[in-house]
Amino acid sequence: MRERKDLKETEKKKVVVRDGDQNFACQLEDISASGISVSISHFIPTYKEIAVFMDIEGKKVAMKGSVRWSIDAATSRDKKGKLGIRLMNPPPAFLEYVKKVGGQDR
Repeated sequence: MRERKDLKETEKKKVVVRDGDQNFACQLEDISASGISVSISHFIPTYKEIAVFMDIEGKKVAMKGSVRWSIDAATSRDKKGKLGIRLMNPPPAFLEYVKKVGGQDR
């Protein structure tokens, strides 16, 4: 199994986050069986429920999530926003992907 740091270089992929009726293209930064972190240009407050869409094995997988932590790009030192998203009942396709890329069991 690959080390966690390898995920950040070789498995980064696009993720779409839907906040209300707006979609935001994000980049996957980290992954575990319970959630993901993404870079995003839009600020979403903590504990807000959102929708997450991710392509896995060529299929679009839709998931529900809750923002656990958020870094606003406007206040970030490196001007990159980030979200930590706890996934609610992640589907089997997501859990299998986590195993494949070596995500952490948290």
